Amino acid sequence: MLWRLQIALVCLGVAVLTTCSRPDAVDDSTAMFRGDPAHTGILATREVDALGGLKWKFQTGGAVRSSPAVVGDLVYVGSSDGRLYALERDSGKERWSFDAAAPIGSSPAVYAGAVFFASRDNVVYAVDRLSGDFIWWAVMGEDLPFEWGREGWDYYTSSPVVVDSTLLIGSGDGHVYALDIETGAERWRFATEGRIRSSPAVADGVVYVGSADGNLYALELETGELEWRFETEGSALASADFGFDRKTIQSSPAVVDGTVYFGSRDGAMYAVDAANGELRWRVSEGPSWMVSSPAVSDGAVYSGWSDALIFHAVDASTGEELWRFEVGDRVFSSAAVVGATVYVGTLSGQLLAIDKDTGQERWRYGLGEWVASSPTVSDGVVYFGSDDGAVYALYEAEGAAPQPAVFWDADSMSLALYGSVEDHAKVLRYFERAGYRVLDSQALADFMLARLADQTPSVIVFAMDFIPSSVAPEASDTVLFRRYLDGGGKIVWLGYPPLFLLRDPATRQITGVDWERPGRLLGVDHLRANTDFYSVRLTPAGERWGLTDWWISGSGVDTTQVTTTLALDEDGGAAAWVRSYGGPTGSGFVRLWYALDDDELDAVRAVAEYGIMRRERAQIRERE
Repeated sequence: MLWRLQIALVCLGVAVLTTCSRPDAVDDSTAMFRGDPAHTGILATREVDALGGLKWKFQTGGAVRSSPAVVGDLVYVGSSDGRLYALERDSGKERWSFDAAAPIGSSPAVYAGAVFFASRDNVVYAVDRLSGDFIWWAVMGEDLPFEWGREGWDYYTSSPVVVDSTLLIGSGDGHVYALDIETGAERWRFATEGRIRSSPAVADGVVYVGSADGNLYALELETGELEWRFETEGSALASADFGFDRKTIQSSPAVVDGTVYFGSRDGAMYAVDAANGELRWRVSEGPSWMVSSPAVSDGAVYSGWSDALIFHAVDASTGEELWRFEVGDRVFSSAAVVGATVYVGTLSGQLLAIDKDTGQERWRYGLGEWVASSPTVSDGVVYFGSDDGAVYALYEAEGAAPQPAVFWDADSMSLALYGSVEDHAKVLRYFERAGYRVLDSQALADFMLARLADQTPSVIVFAMDFIPSSVAPEASDTVLFRRYLDGGGKIVWLGYPPLFLLRDPATRQITGVDWERPGRLLGVDHLRANTDFYSVRLTPAGERWGLTDWWISGSGVDTTQVTTTLALDEDGGAAAWVRSYGGPTGSGFVRLWYALDDDELDAVRAVAEYGIMRRERAQIRERE
């Protein structure tokens, strides 16, 4: 509280020490959780029909479960590190940040030149959207205890919605608050019997919000008076009887065409009449929670579920299922609908783009940690946060979407030496989770031939230091492996140099090495290299491509033999390098002896996507 008092003391002429004067410059740009006050989840902007790749990544100091709001040239998002960030939408560079001194699980609303958000300790803030300067705060009460006490998974706090001059928000103290957006002064409050993590939706002068007491409330916007209350089946259940929460409504309602749609931890999604709260339909996935907030578009309701491990669409009038997508993990993120595409995050670390009419996957972008943040889309870019502490911006493909792949062939395991079987499998799992297509020996050849024919940008990460005969039956610069590189393809190689091991054809046992064979294949002389191990240091190019820190590597090749040196060994050789074959920026053969903990694999991925799926000018911005 001392920090808050210090801020308040700079605000002159206000008796309660909670507000500062508003800035002179006020604009009418708006953005808020779920897109609009009714929380439909529909965004009127250009969709990302095909994934181009990573535009930028900004690292915060805590998990990012807040959902970004985009206005003008800035992206606003909160982090569990207790700061609200304003990031430049083109570069991801930090413009300013505001220290709330408590984690932020609330998604910001931008309205009338200010950004409004709530911190985990039940304080609502208003800050200037261009400078981050403090305007006011409103301190609400302390969290109510849960009825059972083991409800858990209490990750999100209510996000503000702004209608005209009023801000509506729920609090852990069990109240819905209506605040004046200019001063933060309370206009009214309404008490429920449980924490409110649901974000209020507003339509036709009525506020709709769920509570941990298992009820959905409809309140008069101007006065906060109760119009009706809908009791879910969970409101009468005792969570202790089940061993997990069967009551809380975390889902934020969506209001469309006179119907309110919302999910509950009682294992159901409900549609109720907006005028009187009468049930229209209920759909259930057994005891599986529906934490995510539904999106409603063109007669369909889109929602994700927890232990059912699905994302599906149901008919808005009847609740009849239209399609389901087997996610393979829980979905807490709330979907955004843009054009013909639905975007949603998963706890397996995926950002999914799904065709809203068919339920077919359009593309995915994989991470190593939860995507519990709800994505937003603006002008062909998808913005979202992750539990890895980063905010991501993905851009749409210009032309054909890049094709990333990883080679791994179970039948060839005995021919690969790099690391161990466990190491190979770890590389495979990492890139498979990242959305890379897995190629065995025949699929590798088919993939290379297809990319030569269609000239689609592509990259293949070799999880094994082995080249199958399907693409390189001999050490020659005329084989398919080399033709793919000459045609503008990209290969990222981990482990011993390609083709330098000699084996007995019958026993597959190593009989020797040939340092000339890699040169015949790649056009890079390996005669100065050996199998000794040295410490290496990055070059500026290595940092630009995404490598981090130092590591131990086999000895390098002559730097005059390669196009770009990414790292140098102790003897001045190129330990990590790129040989370009005339293709676009970032293409060619990339040699890395680099892996295998998660941070190192992140760097391998950055190198793989550099120039192919990661824009060359983009830099990963670390928080200073």
